[in-house]
Amino acid sequence: MHNNGIYGEIKNFALATDLYQIVMAAAYYSSPYHRTRKTVGIFEMFVRKLPRNRSFIIAAGVEQVIQYVLNLHYDDDQITYLQSLEVLKDVKKEFFDYLRRFKFNGSLWSVPEGTILFPNEPIMRIEAPIIEAQLLETCILSITNFQSLIATKSARIVSAANRKPVVEFGSRRAHGPQAGVLAARGAFIGGCVGTSNTLAGKAFGIPVFGTMAHSFVLSHENELDAFREFNNMFPTGFLLVDTYDTLEAVTKLLGSGIRPYGVRLDSGDLYALSIETRKLLDNAGCKDTKIMVSGDLNEHSISKLLANGAPIDSFGVGTELSTSRDDPTMNGVYKLVAVKIRNPDKKNDEYEMMYKSKTSVGKETYPGPKQVGRFIENNVLKMDYLILEDEKPPDRCILLLRKYVDGGNVVLEMPSIFEIQNYTSKQLELLPTALKSLDVDPALFPVVLSQKLESLGYPRDPS
Repeated sequence: MHNNGIYGEIKNFALATDLYQIVMAAAYYSSPYHRTRKTVGIFEMFVRKLPRNRSFIIAAGVEQVIQYVLNLHYDDDQITYLQSLEVLKDVKKEFFDYLRRFKFNGSLWSVPEGTILFPNEPIMRIEAPIIEAQLLETCILSITNFQSLIATKSARIVSAANRKPVVEFGSRRAHGPQAGVLAARGAFIGGCVGTSNTLAGKAFGIPVFGTMAHSFVLSHENELDAFREFNNMFPTGFLLVDTYDTLEAVTKLLGSGIRPYGVRLDSGDLYALSIETRKLLDNAGCKDTKIMVSGDLNEHSISKLLANGAPIDSFGVGTELSTSRDDPTMNGVYKLVAVKIRNPDKKNDEYEMMYKSKTSVGKETYPGPKQVGRFIENNVLKMDYLILEDEKPPDRCILLLRKYVDGGNVVLEMPSIFEIQNYTSKQLELLPTALKSLDVDPALFPVVLSQKLESLGYPRDPS
């Protein structure tokens, strides 16, 4: 378990949750029904439908979820605040004493970070005393939804770049500094070579990149002085050449004898400017000088640039990536799929499993703890098979969910960020050709229910 996540740098996330989680926890604690039955809740996180224009999602954020779950605790200041809330004024002191002693004692299953998934397939599963499992919902969804969204967007952009490096540049457009850091992580998992976010580099070990801003050029009396000073200090840096007139700037710096390692184009007609810039560089003997482009790029504009033969060596992508601008949400949900209850009439602690499911229209859920069996043929994803956990898996399938936490202790080490990125890359190589397109039918990939799971359907309220 790598202790390098952003959550290690923030004091305590216990109250970064919806109030109704605390309210329900108090109700569970005082419930004679749950107290006598020692109810264990089994929750699954999954998506009902894919974000727009996506044919899959990439699961990300698992390491931060585990860090959050294992470090969750309530300090005196937080408990004092909760006791001050009108809605909790009649809650007995014993519940707040319970929060002071809180420690996660359950188990957590997850697919490995970087796994490609489809609708209704569990990303992770929590089994714990029902209060513990309930209190985790908000942060698990927030962490996993966001990083998975960005990792998936990143994979599309990196695929469009056709093996040319993409750097994540989006911190200034992210929805807050913390989102910028976690967007950098998700983007790296999806295939970016690095990020401009320095904290993400420190926290996660992601390679960091920085060029120069227009303000550096504007701060000098003339553009050429700015180029010369920056190049002297950073001879392998990229010079930003579009502050005034892009082609004039390239002509001036080459005429001055500067032989830049790279130049960056950030505005204008990037296709035409990249072609003319390449000509100027080559004619001056700077055939090795790299051209980076940035400025509101996305997978479609990158694909078009390269399809038209633009001589671009790398891309910096910001807003479109760190906010997943075409669809900035992933609708992952965290739903109770089963409970284990103790029979109060028996002396031993034998538990009975009871499957649970929602049947409200448009929000139905499949009951029971589940596993995903994946079939791969000739190095291509063929089909996924959704089964109940206690079913025998079909032959030749790969089971995706693994147990990472058991009894509140880590039992499976998390890989490094580079191992996660490499695993993601190999997952993407397995995609059928149709799912690699930027314009896809999200219903193309088959996820088949086991006969037993299908027979359960959506059971109605037993009352």
